[in-house]
Amino acid sequence: MLINRDHRAPAAAFALATIGAGLYYRHYATTALYGPSGGSFAGLCYGIAGTTLMVLAALLSVRKRFRTRRIGSARAWMTLHLWGGLLSVPLILFHSGFALGGPLTTALMVLFAIVIVSGLAGLMLQQVLPRLMTDLLPAETLRTQIEHVRARLAADAYDLVANVTGPIAEAAEEQTWLQAEKKAGWKAEPRREPASAPQAGAEPLRALYVAYVRPYLRRNAGSRMPMPDLRAAAPDMPPELLPRIEQLRAICDESRQLDLQLRLHAWLHNWLFVHAPLSIGLFLLVAIHIWFALRY
Repeated sequence: MLINRDHRAPAAAFALATIGAGLYYRHYATTALYGPSGGSFAGLCYGIAGTTLMVLAALLSVRKRFRTRRIGSARAWMTLHLWGGLLSVPLILFHSGFALGGPLTTALMVLFAIVIVSGLAGLMLQQVLPRLMTDLLPAETLRTQIEHVRARLAADAYDLVANVTGPIAEAAEEQTWLQAEKKAGWKAEPRREPASAPQAGAEPLRALYVAYVRPYLRRNAGSRMPMPDLRAAAPDMPPELLPRIEQLRAICDESRQLDLQLRLHAWLHNWLFVHAPLSIGLFLLVAIHIWFALRY
């Protein structure tokens, strides 16, 4: 969710509610005979309000399970999740009187803080990473198509080299891909046929492809293998083959961008695997805290 002008109204409501709750807390804390307490009337009101907002914020996950039902717009639920979750922070602090208390309430407050921080970290990633991908990844593609594009790039590189050197035994996967591509008609323009015999001076290009280009294009997804410097690796390349070196370098660069996209996508989505389980743990502790409060 991007923070834009649509959030001015909920942000203003959050600020006003926080200020109002803070002003009342100041009056309550200074006039209470024994100081602020979570068991006082004001403390209970803060606790109920803060817990209610936490529950409403958590209902976003329930809303996601019923996408086809018209239970409010996704934007409205995301707005409630963000600003309701943030507003619960001062309310819970006012409920506790800014004291940690015993082991249970201490664990509860620590987990509450971690959940809020992880949520804010995810929000920051959602603001930064999409723009970063737009700036850094001109070759960005759909996440589900990345593996297909990686295989196509490997085939493109082989096609570029084999047209000069002839078939390359080490590139069996690429040859299988090209056969399947030709049979299925995936490519509108026909590929070039491998040379029947290597052209004069083509051996350095073949060696460069086998030693550097193919291992890089066939690396595991997400690998940190550095992109090869093909210009430095081919000092003795015949001048007529230099344009192919530039084309191979462009193919490797596109493959590098796909790997970067995978890493950024992982950062963009995997934070939920931290935030969501911790949120569940938080609600379990809240339920235990309420049970003890009502029992004693």
